[in-house]
Amino acid sequence: PVLCGAVVNFTVNSSDNCGVVSDSLTANSGDFFPVGTTTVTYSATDSSGNTSTCSFDITVNDTTSPVAVCPAPFTVSNDSGQCGATVNYTGLSASDNCGVDTTFASPASGSFFGLGTTTVVFTALDSSGNMDTCQFSVTVIDDEDPVAICPANITVSNDSGACGAVVTFTLSGTDNCGI
Repeated sequence: PVLCGAVVNFTVNSSDNCGVVSDSLTANSGDFFPVGTTTVTYSATDSSGNTSTCSFDITVNDTTSPVAVCPAPFTVSNDSGQCGATVNYTGLSASDNCGVDTTFASPASGSFFGLGTTTVVFTALDSSGNMDTCQFSVTVIDDEDPVAICPANITVSNDSGACGAVVTFTLSGTDNCGI
């Protein structure tokens, strides 16, 4: 699982009416073979110098998935005046016995995240199509206070025959995430 290949054991045989004097292989049983296809050639020679040769393929498949590693969940404050935050994150990594071919996160680092909790999925792929994913959460909180808008000071005379006045005024407010 930690090497990009496998130790392969095999048996080859030869026979001859006068006996085989020598034989040779381009790779031996018990050798380490890399992922992919390796052709092994076997030759046998008898005492008269006659030689026979054959070949066979050894195919090693990579079935070990990469390992994707994600950071712990974290919380950020909203961007000023925004109802969310542009979030950059680090701490993503991937390893594989044959090398990681592609990684991607969704949503990507540098994306705008709305208020609340968003799950980020990180994917690692190797060249054999093996895949692993991990996930972590990003929580965006709104810690920007709303702005109350009051009218200017109001001075009015009392209403006729009354010891006070009916006063009309408008109050309003704004907030990055709405009132």
